[in-house]
Amino acid sequence: MVWSGSGQESEQDRIQALMSDADVRRLVGRSHSAASESHARMLRRIARLPGWVPFEAKRTAAAFADQWYRKSAGARCVYTLVGLNAVVFGMWRIPRLLPLMARSFLHDPRSGLSYTLLTSSFSQREVGHLVFNMFALVSFGTSVADAMGAEHFLAFYLSAGVASSLASHLLAPLRPALILPSLGASGAVYSVIAATAMLFPDAQVALIFLPFMPFTVSQAFKALMAYDLVGAVLGWRAFGHIAHFSGGLFGVAYFTWCTGAWSELVRGIAAARLRAQRPPAAPRRAIE
Repeated sequence: MVWSGSGQESEQDRIQALMSDADVRRLVGRSHSAASESHARMLRRIARLPGWVPFEAKRTAAAFADQWYRKSAGARCVYTLVGLNAVVFGMWRIPRLLPLMARSFLHDPRSGLSYTLLTSSFSQREVGHLVFNMFALVSFGTSVADAMGAEHFLAFYLSAGVASSLASHLLAPLRPALILPSLGASGAVYSVIAATAMLFPDAQVALIFLPFMPFTVSQAFKALMAYDLVGAVLGWRAFGHIAHFSGGLFGVAYFTWCTGAWSELVRGIAAARLRAQRPPAAPRRAIE
């Protein structure tokens, strides 16, 4: 048996071959390195764009690719979520799309639609709402995504968005006057803050308007939850307090009882794939 090297070495060989391409060298130079094979392939795609694309535009695209692929997988996941929220926000600004957005990116408990439990969690209509939620998502989500892994974090984030929307849906009839269409990523973001408090309880945070009074993230999370509990009980309408509070509870509950479920799911999928890759056993022949 001849050992052909590890998978990591074979990937490095492929990266080197891609970076040795004449067009890539002309674009980024001979000494430029790539963080991964997908990074190298993207640089080659940019280098081979049609000739009418200005060279400086290609260089700018290559610089953006370098910044993107040198980030961790968790950070790329978080920034992708930010991008999706920004796209949906932009769609709200197109008058022709308003009927579609009102139907598909608002969750109205009286509409009978269930998919809006998810789509509404990517929807913000005001600039301040979008900026605050995305700032919090980047600030807290990157570390959590790196600790959990990008796929696990994405599943957690999407589940948190649905769970917080569902809680708001189920509890809305308790106050019929408050049955209004809802939207926003705040419930999912609260789950991310809860995850930060569970994973990094002693991490320091500071409020923008109180920069000289740092708190631990666990203290800040408890204060937020107390505020939203009071808001939910008293029926304040300034924010979606039920969605906020339930999002935070989902994050705490998940990291208290459910983190092992993801590992079991991953192991089950890996075992199923392994079984699917095995060749079928040869049929047994009867002994004559």
